[in-house]
Amino acid sequence: MDDVDSIEAKEAIRKMIRDPVTKMLTQHSQLTITQLETLLAASVTEDNASNKSQRRFYCPSRSHISRGSYNRSLIQAQNNVIRSVYTVLLLGYVRLFDSSALQPFLELSDAIQGFIQDARSTNDDDHAGLQELNSRLLETIEALARRHSFKDKL
Repeated sequence: MDDVDSIEAKEAIRKMIRDPVTKMLTQHSQLTITQLETLLAASVTEDNASNKSQRRFYCPSRSHISRGSYNRSLIQAQNNVIRSVYTVLLLGYVRLFDSSALQPFLELSDAIQGFIQDARSTNDDDHAGLQELNSRLLETIEALARRHSFKDKL
């Protein structure tokens, strides 16, 4: 990758990290901002040895990061994502989380995409819309926790 691609990749990651929806979702996720940034940096490079050694330079919030620090952050992020997936699988397996419980999250995911598209088309940071989205997220998650799908079914 040349310097232009590097600058564009770094700016794309910076924009994603600064996105208000990304910030809101990260606050409630299993990932830190640093871990998310590291995952994004790892995803923008091609899968060959010369680019693998350069991935750490795509992290916009840190001007210099050691290879070891980058790798630790990447491993922590990957482990957090894997654990989250296993948690959902476990809850489904022990029948505390059925597939119908996922429907509100799929709808919410569509709503998030719609919000982002609307915000981009109007080129506006809609704080009221973001607050509404945040409220809807919290409502849906709290409703899931109260659902009978979490009650003792055994």
